[in-house]
Amino acid sequence: MDTSVTLRQAFLVMFAYLEEYYESVGKPDEIGCLLSEISLWDTESGGKEPMDGAVFPQWLNCASAVLAAEARPEGYRGADILFDDKSPTLKVQR
Repeated sequence: MDTSVTLRQAFLVMFAYLEEYYESVGKPDEIGCLLSEISLWDTESGGKEPMDGAVFPQWLNCASAVLAAEARPEGYRGADILFDDKSPTLKVQR
């Protein structure tokens, strides 16, 4: 499924996934803390920003790095499973 999303939408998708995961694994404290740090709250300017002011700039840096990598032929490889720094020889059938 290819679709275009804004960075804000991508952030919200990430939040929704983490929140669903948090609920499904018994609400561990570590994930709950992360969710509270990235939860959006209303600001005086009328916008919404993460509770922890350092989160969004960090997240934007990661988004920029992934998008830059995806623009190259090899793409972003940070999420790839590696064994001894090598890609597995088996492919998952879906």
